[in-house]
Amino acid sequence: MSKPLIEVTGFKELQQKLMQLADDRQKKSEMVKILRKVAQGTVKAARRNAPESKKAHYQGGNRTKKVIQPGALKKSIGVITGKRTNGNPVVYVGPRAKGNFDGFYGHFVEYGHNIYRGGFKRKHSASVKAKKHNASGVTSTTKANPFMKKTYTETKGAVTAETEKSVVKYIQKSIDRLSK
Repeated sequence: MSKPLIEVTGFKELQQKLMQLADDRQKKSEMVKILRKVAQGTVKAARRNAPESKKAHYQGGNRTKKVIQPGALKKSIGVITGKRTNGNPVVYVGPRAKGNFDGFYGHFVEYGHNIYRGGFKRKHSASVKAKKHNASGVTSTTKANPFMKKTYTETKGAVTAETEKSVVKYIQKSIDRLSK
């Protein structure tokens, strides 16, 4: 039988207090706060494992053109609150792409990608013909660097000792605040 990683006193009280809150929005926001706190250990590990390029890269396109500085992927890794869930609060850890963050290319680094010759137009359907057509335009491929997979195997979704202490403290504060 497995031994629990963390023993939280008053968790049942917190659960009861959360159930007494007026609406689901308040319950969800309280749970998201706790989940965001727990995810900080994984964020630190992901930033440690994220690769950093030696030089700046140019991101071109019809709409936007900008230079991506080294370390942008590392800085963009953080906690993302899931929006479309079945009422359950969810948070993700990964590269952020909205706002000031330039982590949109995180999946290119994680899984690798094809580099096509200039002027080549890819077909975006999943048919066999499209795959053959797209393969004809590939000049080279980039090697995958699965930094998020390494992070997951490193943390295994487990809570680190420092996070345990901070979460216990946060839960106790929540219990005290809600019991007033």
